[in-house]
Amino acid sequence: MGTSPRYGIRGWQRLDEIYPARTHASEMLGVYANHASVVEAENVFSGIPKPDRIAEWVVQSPEDFKFDVVAFGGLTLYQRRPGVADHGVKSWRDVAVEPPDVLFEDLCASLQPLKDAGRLGAIILQFPPWFDAGPEAHEYLARVREQLKGFPLAVEFRHPTWGVPVNRDSTMDVMIELELGIVISDFPMEVDDWSPPFDFATVDGLAVFRLHGQNAEAWKRTLTAPVTSLMYEYEETELVPWVERVRSIRQEVEEVHVLVGTAAHDAALDTAKELRAAVDTADERDARWGYAG
Repeated sequence: MGTSPRYGIRGWQRLDEIYPARTHASEMLGVYANHASVVEAENVFSGIPKPDRIAEWVVQSPEDFKFDVVAFGGLTLYQRRPGVADHGVKSWRDVAVEPPDVLFEDLCASLQPLKDAGRLGAIILQFPPWFDAGPEAHEYLARVREQLKGFPLAVEFRHPTWGVPVNRDSTMDVMIELELGIVISDFPMEVDDWSPPFDFATVDGLAVFRLHGQNAEAWKRTLTAPVTSLMYEYEETELVPWVERVRSIRQEVEEVHVLVGTAAHDAALDTAKELRAAVDTADERDARWGYAG
């Protein structure tokens, strides 16, 4: 069994309930870290910050705190070719603009302060819904792995072809071969391209969970605002299967990060705490009866 899972939410600036009045922006990470042990830094998706800016995060948070950073969207093929309004039935090769090597170099330089301080959980590679499975996609994943050599990576797929039964084994194989973690995500079930969460880990070090909620009506907005948190509040019963998923995957890896990416953000933090308590309760229950947690 790995260490106790870490729980957190998407971003730390948009919380109202935990920050005292007149809390300075530079103090927010330290306050947030009293409530969570990891955060999803989604702001890098929109632009790669200078290393000095990332180094400030290290100073502003405690030594045992971790960051999971969503990679710049241009690296995960979110930049579409001019005139391409939506993906339709086109190949991602026809939709997306492949990034130059220099952008990968910029991301590595930007995140080096987190890596050097031992504070980087994973770079989350959130691929768009037009990135479908296949040999060319596998080649692009290999390119990303090579360009981001030495960094821990976790891939989130939003095209259902990666998780359909006929492809699940090949998806697992290529992820293991390239040493890419696979993100275990909760997507809205009432959308056409829904696929069930993955139930396996592909690296030994870190498994990342992302809970996006079940707001199917608003999910289409993620095409234009990919890392926007959608309004949703998890019911206690909806967290039950995630308790067992977290506990099961924890047996396979050294560390687990659970990220709740819903709005309102105070409610998301409450959800993260509820899930942590539910996992702890299940562990204590099984320990009393002599089971491995």
